[in-house]
Amino acid sequence: MVKHISKVIVLILLQAVMAACGGGGAETSSSNSTPATDTSASTAPAQPAQKECTVAGKILEGNQLWLVSEQLMLCIKADSSTFDADFGDSHRILEVYDTRDCSQVGREVLPINQSPDFPYFLAEITYNHSSKVVAIRGFSTIYLYDLESRKLSAAFSPKYASERFGEDAQSGMILRLELWEDYLIGYSQDNGSFAFDLSDKKKPRPLLPFAEYKTADESFNSLFLLSSHLGGTQAIAPSFDADSNKFSINPMLPQPQALKTEVVRSAKNNRYVVIRQADTNAAIAIDLQNFKRVELPDDVALKSTQEVLKWVRS
Repeated sequence: MVKHISKVIVLILLQAVMAACGGGGAETSSSNSTPATDTSASTAPAQPAQKECTVAGKILEGNQLWLVSEQLMLCIKADSSTFDADFGDSHRILEVYDTRDCSQVGREVLPINQSPDFPYFLAEITYNHSSKVVAIRGFSTIYLYDLESRKLSAAFSPKYASERFGEDAQSGMILRLELWEDYLIGYSQDNGSFAFDLSDKKKPRPLLPFAEYKTADESFNSLFLLSSHLGGTQAIAPSFDADSNKFSINPMLPQPQALKTEVVRSAKNNRYVVIRQADTNAAIAIDLQNFKRVELPDDVALKSTQEVLKWVRS
């Protein structure tokens, strides 16, 4: 009970800070986190060779995106059509405008997001020039808007390596969502990080972690191996710091490289994970408690996995 109350207090304080600071999109899915601003009489900041398009309705801070190269503006808003008599404004209207003449070229009314007063948000790092999609996060669901086809994907949800058991009503709430190369990386309350392969935009493919470590405080830390379009594989261990509200992808390698990707015994719920370079068989050790790579002496890196783990633990 104390733990539950503490979590609620932390979430309320976190939402209050974000409402005051703004920028980067609101960081949780509670409509109490950021006061809505009425944009009926205001205009968005002008961009080169674009019109100042006025949008009627209410838009939360960070829920408006200008894409100069695409000459498009996207926003998620609330207006009288989604107003709920019991819960008030419901921020779930996605609108897309051509910034050359401010004509509306797309509009989607998203379904109620857990509750009418839980808004949808544009993802924090939300646009990828290669995939040409914009990501949208709800409480526990995700949508992709394809800028080429001007179509919204069906809803999809995070997948995890092991079963997750909700601790309270906030469990499973998506706190961060970022597009990273051809992947969608996110983090949800109590459940930890997740990833999707977006090489096929119409069918986002969930990626299960190569390794997962359950810490003493019951959180889940994961290591993902991602194939790079430039060749090779990158290892990432995403982390979220609730105190600083910081989400980090945490690449473990300076650049993608050929790795042996078969699952090894050390990858099963261990703090330290060892993977190996494909060409030299040299070990790469990763600390999943601190989300960082452990630098190994050259002679240690060539030893057996058990010897590497023994050295790291010592």
